[in-house]
Amino acid sequence: METLIRWIVGLFVALAVGGVATGWFLSGLRSYLNIARPSGRDVPNWLIGLSERLFFAVIIAFNISGAAVAMMVWIVLKIIPNWELQIKHGTANKPLTWSSILASLCSMLFALLGGLIIRGAIWYW
Repeated sequence: METLIRWIVGLFVALAVGGVATGWFLSGLRSYLNIARPSGRDVPNWLIGLSERLFFAVIIAFNISGAAVAMMVWIVLKIIPNWELQIKHGTANKPLTWSSILASLCSMLFALLGGLIIRGAIWYW
């Protein structure tokens, strides 16, 4: 029963709390820095964040080696298109790129916390 509760709480922290906190952080950061919403069609941020937090929380929960490296590689893969735009169009996209990196790190933090709760490394009952 304790394992089921850890899974429920861990996934809640990773997915729900992580989604709200990361969205709040990203919108607050972009409004503070006066960064306009990027134009064009894209995949919704919440969908990417939900899938990455679920995937990495499960990877961390099962204590699979290389999880930290995989998390950083994933962030790099997400940021590569922004750096390419920066090279083509100058540094106008630099604040957008850095806000995306910081939001990704925030999202990964909640995936880590959720995974550690599921594993039982952070558990007080």
